[in-house]
Amino acid sequence: MTHELLFQPEPGELRRVRNEVREAAAKLGATERICDTAALVVDELVNNAIEHGAAYRQHGHELAVRVGTTAAGLELEFCDPEMPDDEVTQLGAALGNANEAPSLENERGRGLFLLSIYLEDLRVGLDSKGGLSLRGVIVGE
Repeated sequence: MTHELLFQPEPGELRRVRNEVREAAAKLGATERICDTAALVVDELVNNAIEHGAAYRQHGHELAVRVGTTAAGLELEFCDPEMPDDEVTQLGAALGNANEAPSLENERGRGLFLLSIYLEDLRVGLDSKGGLSLRGVIVGE
């Protein structure tokens, strides 16, 4: 079973999205820690999409988060249909360096580092409908 959340890329949606992700994870049998981790990860993804997506967002497409399960744990997928292909490619390339903490002087990279800590099998690619698809699994306890 997979839960899908659709929402506008607006700061006012963050609280609702965090709560709905936490609830979806709990319905799928996740522990409280995994539910909290899922909400934290989604908060980071949505904040970045709102902040950095303002430069390219033109069509008012909704963002999407899917919450499901795999044998390894809770799977999260985040989709930003308006992210340009070149930015998706750059993000995918940046994942190769995400295992190391970014310099404190570096303004970018902390979000990917956070994601690499909490998500296993982290993958970035082009969504079949266009834009960004980012997937990862929060491994069960």
